[in-house]
Amino acid sequence: MNPTYVITSGWWSSKESEDNRLIKCGDEFIRSKDFHELWYKAIKKFTNPKKIYIIDSNSPIKPQLHGDEELIELIENAGHSTNHIGELCGVSRAHLVGMMMALANEVDYWVYIEQDALIYGEGIIEYAISKMKKPYMFGSGFGTPQPTQQSLMIIKTEFIPDFIKKFTSIKAKDNLISPETKFAIATSKVLSLLPENLFYDIHSLNLKNKILWKLFEFFKGYDELPFGYGRVRPINFEDKFFYFQHGNKDELNEFLKRFDK
Repeated sequence: MNPTYVITSGWWSSKESEDNRLIKCGDEFIRSKDFHELWYKAIKKFTNPKKIYIIDSNSPIKPQLHGDEELIELIENAGHSTNHIGELCGVSRAHLVGMMMALANEVDYWVYIEQDALIYGEGIIEYAISKMKKPYMFGSGFGTPQPTQQSLMIIKTEFIPDFIKKFTSIKAKDNLISPETKFAIATSKVLSLLPENLFYDIHSLNLKNKILWKLFEFFKGYDELPFGYGRVRPINFEDKFFYFQHGNKDELNEFLKRFDK
C-alpha cells in the first residue's frame, strides 16, 4: 500500500515595501501570492497528499487556496528565527501545527514543504519514504551553516509525540539555538543529553564547534533526503528528483522549462 501523508507549509507574504528583513534570498517572486500557484502546481503534479495545510503567521497577504488546501491562521507573526517574539519563531510554530494535523488525521507521515521551495519528480515523496531507515528525514546541511535543512522534511507520524516532547524540552529560544539545530538535537539520543549552551553560536570557528559538528554527523538520528538541493548550489535541473529553495530568476526559469516539458 502507498503511504498516506499530509503536506503542510508555513506562510508569510507582504508588500515588498513592508518587508523590512535585512537579508532576503532569491527572487522577490518567491515571496509573492502568485508564487504559491507554482508551488501548488508542483505539489499536485508530483505528490499525492491527503490534504494540504498552510499555516499562516497572521500575514497581510493570504494565498489563493484550492479545494484540497486549508488555511490555519495563527494570531501573530512571531518572526524569523534570528529576530522573533516569544519562545518560538514563526517557522517552528508552523512545524508544530503541521505535525499535529498529521496526528489528528492519522496519516502515516507528516511532510513539510516550505512556501518558497519547489519540488520536481513524479512520486518524489514516495521515493524519499522508500529510502527511510529512521523515522525522520531532513535535508542535508552540508554546504549550509546549519546541521539540517528544513525546506523539505518527512517524519513518521507515530514518532511525532516523542519528537515534540524532545523539541519543546529545549529551553533555549530559537534565536539562541536555530530550528535546524533543534531538529538535529531532538532526533538524537546522544545530542539531546548534552548541555544546551554547547549549541549556542555553533558557527564560530573554534575547537568546541569543530568537535560539535563531528558529533552532529556521528550521532544524527535522522536520514538525509536521497536527492538535492534545498539551499545548496549548483542545481542540476536534469535530475530525476530534486527540490530547491530561494530560487533566483534564472533558476526559476530553468525549473519552468523542465516543468513544462
